[in-house]
Amino acid sequence: MIVQDLVETKEYFTEETKDEFFVIYEKFENSDCNCEGDMLEEKECDDEEIVQIFHGNPKCSGSLRNIKSYRVGQEFGTVEEILAKIKEEHREIFK
Repeated sequence: MIVQDLVETKEYFTEETKDEFFVIYEKFENSDCNCEGDMLEEKECDDEEIVQIFHGNPKCSGSLRNIKSYRVGQEFGTVEEILAKIKEEHREIFK
């Protein structure tokens, strides 16, 4: 079983996006855990970094919908590259 621990989070473009949009960075430390009887074995896995765009409904403050997710290390090498792509491809979320 993969266990993800959220170790860092940050909101980007807070003053630049429309009120109902959020650009969130999350960093997870991943572990592969196995239980056998009373023994718990935990193996460290690669960390995971994700930048996500969420859309919230101002009338329903508890609900966010994921618009797009970008993972560092797949198509993009850094968070900065992802942020540049978001500015380029998701102009509709900005004021």
